[in-house]
Amino acid sequence: MNHDDELGAELRRLFDDERLAIRPAPEAGDAIVAGARMRRRRRRTLAASGGVLTAAVLVTVGLVVGGPDPVTHEAALPTTVAPSTTTTAPGPVVVPPSFPAEPPPPPTSGAPVPTSEPASPSAPATSGSKTGSSSKVRATTRPAPAITAAVLGPDGYRTLRLGMSFADAKATGMLADADSAPAGCAAYRLTEGTANVANVTISPSGGVVAFTASGARTPENVGAGSTVTELKKAYPDLAAGPGNYSTATGSGDHYTFYVSSDGVVVNWELVAAPDC
Repeated sequence: MNHDDELGAELRRLFDDERLAIRPAPEAGDAIVAGARMRRRRRRTLAASGGVLTAAVLVTVGLVVGGPDPVTHEAALPTTVAPSTTTTAPGPVVVPPSFPAEPPPPPTSGAPVPTSEPASPSAPATSGSKTGSSSKVRATTRPAPAITAAVLGPDGYRTLRLGMSFADAKATGMLADADSAPAGCAAYRLTEGTANVANVTISPSGGVVAFTASGARTPENVGAGSTVTELKKAYPDLAAGPGNYSTATGSGDHYTFYVSSDGVVVNWELVAAPDC
């Protein structure tokens, strides 16, 4: 019996010992013997002493008792790596736990916080907006509606005036068909037409004594179409007459408003002192 057979018999005797807590598989002996032969041939090339072989046997026995399957361990070893004098079983690979990335610290109270929206431009200041904590908003009153029609009163129409003589009235160029002075009270049309003033009454002694309105209105915006309520609101001293209302203009002359049965102005006049 050669040395290899003695080694195999010794290993079988060790495996059959009842003191071993681990019972190897039936084919484990042959696998270990084959591995031991391979290790012996490798280590024989490096050292001839029997101590190295004994150490290899002890290491193999240790792997069988507490390590992984020797066949698997040997198969994992690369054949091109030079053998080392000592064998250390690889330890478990520890993977460090991964943690979520820590959020960035919040900005301090003094640092500006960036925003994704652009700053909106400031609205232009208006006349009614406040410019300071102590400023007050000025209240504005709504102006009276502007008079779009021509204005007649309180003492005439455009360049024609109450009391103006016929010659002076003719010199304004506003009288139509004014070839000769009137023999008595006469009505004359205006060269501009009758849209605003229907006619002008001229007396030989008193001159221009009356204007009969058509579309023109008083400075208080009263005229044809106005109601009696509007008349009384515009002229508190309005005096009632037979089918008309009259009020002084403040220069000795007066307005006379002729109203319909339903209380609406249908015609009116600017009249001087009675002369015709």
